[in-house]
Amino acid sequence: MRSFLLFIGYSSYIGSMGDGLLGLYALWVLISNELALLSLSLNDFLAQYVEFIFWVKRVAFYVMPQGFAKWLFGLPAVIYFPVRILMSLVIGWWALKKAAQLKS
Repeated sequence: MRSFLLFIGYSSYIGSMGDGLLGLYALWVLISNELALLSLSLNDFLAQYVEFIFWVKRVAFYVMPQGFAKWLFGLPAVIYFPVRILMSLVIGWWALKKAAQLKS
C-alpha cells in the first residue's frame, strides 16, 4: 500500500508540473491574441494548440460520465489548469503524508 501511495504522490506532483506548463502555454496563447480567446475551452485548446495530447479526451469520455466530461472539456483552459494543479498538489501531499505514516 505504501508503494502505491508513493506512486500517487510523486506522479501527482510531476503531473502538476506538466499541467503548469500547459496552463502557462494557454495563458501565453491568450495574451498573444490580446485576450480575444479568453473563453478558449479546454477542448479547443487541446485540439488547436497541443494536438499530441488530445487523446486524453477519449480517455476521459471512457472513464467519466459523458455529461461530466462534456462539462469539463467545455471549461475555459485558464480556469481548468489552476484548479487541476491545486487538486493534484493536494492529492499528492495527502498520499505522501499517508505513505510517511505507514512507514512509521
